[in-house]
Amino acid sequence: MKILLINNYHYSRDGVTRAYFDLAEILEAHGHEVALFSSHSKNESTNKWSKYFAAATDFEKDEAAIFLKIKLLAKGFYNFEAKRKLAKLIREFRPDVAHLHNIYHHLSPSIIGVLQKNKIPIVMTLHDYALVSPNYNLYANGRIWEASKGGKYWRCFTDRCIKNSYWRSFLAMIESYFYKILGSYNKINLFISPSQFLINKFKEFGFKREIIYLPNPFLLPVAVSSQSSFGGFDKLTAGKLRTGAISNGASSEDKYIFYYGRLSAEKGIEDLLRAYGKLKSDVKLKIAGAGPLEDELKKIITAEKISGVEFVGYQTGDALWKLVAGAEAIVVPSRWYENAPYTIIEAMGFGKIVLATRLGGATELINDGVNGFLFTAGDVDGLSEKLNHILSHPELKNTIASAAIASVKEKNDPEKFYQALFGIYQQLVK
Repeated sequence: MKILLINNYHYSRDGVTRAYFDLAEILEAHGHEVALFSSHSKNESTNKWSKYFAAATDFEKDEAAIFLKIKLLAKGFYNFEAKRKLAKLIREFRPDVAHLHNIYHHLSPSIIGVLQKNKIPIVMTLHDYALVSPNYNLYANGRIWEASKGGKYWRCFTDRCIKNSYWRSFLAMIESYFYKILGSYNKINLFISPSQFLINKFKEFGFKREIIYLPNPFLLPVAVSSQSSFGGFDKLTAGKLRTGAISNGASSEDKYIFYYGRLSAEKGIEDLLRAYGKLKSDVKLKIAGAGPLEDELKKIITAEKISGVEFVGYQTGDALWKLVAGAEAIVVPSRWYENAPYTIIEAMGFGKIVLATRLGGATELINDGVNGFLFTAGDVDGLSEKLNHILSHPELKNTIASAAIASVKEKNDPEKFYQALFGIYQQLVK
């Protein structure tokens, strides 16, 4: 089968691109032809389809150039270039199915019409809440924000739901009304969600279409699969992912708690910093990632005299896996409704103790006290207590590790994922 995968970005940047690249690898491993359509970026990995990619769109650049800003915003609403280039790719590749990930703001839903015109069945994996709210992560001004339920997109403007800005919120509101009137997403044949939580939340917001639940697959890096009990996972990764020696533990003087992800308010990293400051241990805290909150976090560390924190920057590949493998625990302190965080799945797949907030899809992945731990979002004392408990009970490592690996093998097996997804493709093609 010939399958076209579409996503805004074509470089490793978040869980969405992870899902996009992993899907391509799984499909190719099973003998399918895969074409990729995205937008250009300086970080992209080249491939034979890059010639059709749309130009990059940077909405943060040239704030003072009003004419350019309006031009970019119009492009985010309806990208004529992406539409034209996708039509050319389709003429060459002639796909049987198109599988979309995130397309809003960059490629834009304008491309959906091209696929429909060419009678190509369309599948879309939902990674956030953009189809039901102007605020894609339902988090605004330091709290969960759900005021747009029932199509009340105007509440985004009145509540300044985007970066506390009337201007940005107005544009997000207009965009949501624009695509609702056009009915662009109604042209998609089938929706998939990696969490049941997102499906339920979409229903709360009035989304009427059926969404199929299909957990994300987990492809274990080869270097780790040789050291773990993940028997059936490496057949898809052999020779394709990273190689190299990865240590699965740290010496006593180098023990550390680890956070990796975007450094932004909705991720709850401030809560982790303050909880760490209350620990009765000399264990370190390593933070990997980049984002708008980095300078603020460093100010908190200085102001509250928190020692032992190390910012290691944005990490990927072997460097990231080594940090994950050596950690005593991984903390995912999110304040927003995460869908199905790869951070949790990866860490559990490594047999790590994961502490995550009792929000969103995390509650479907972690059984508190069995294969990981849950705590209330924003509860600094609660998080600190759980970290102290873990660090003072080293025997938890083995019991939690076994349960974590077993749950990921059961829920996130790439072969089960493939069989279910291919069945969906076959049904749509017929």
